[in-house]
Amino acid sequence: MGFFVCCIFIGMKIIITEDQSNKLIGLQRRLKDIMRVASDMVDDADRIYGNLDFCRYYQTLKKYVDDVVYEIIQTYEHPSYDVDDIENFIYNHVGYENFVNILMDMYGEKIETFYNMKTKDC
Repeated sequence: MGFFVCCIFIGMKIIITEDQSNKLIGLQRRLKDIMRVASDMVDDADRIYGNLDFCRYYQTLKKYVDDVVYEIIQTYEHPSYDVDDIENFIYNHVGYENFVNILMDMYGEKIETFYNMKTKDC
């Protein structure tokens, strides 16, 4: 079993095993695939949400983002993972707050713009 130097933080190295490296790469790929679904959902938000009354259902941006995460979980399709696996991955492997932070870092401007457009008359 070999060891890899993963990261360098201000002169400090983190040494991980080959197995750990492979697991990390697998998690990164899975997260990237899930984020591709998120991108499609953000780009198609008008079609997905249609004429839904945002003022009634999404009084806060947080409620809307929570629903986007729920929809990502429900929409993501993979031959090896079902909805429960994806939910477990997001909540237990990535962490819900971390996932939301990644989502908002990548697509937050689009999400906020769409939300503000849909709630401007509330």
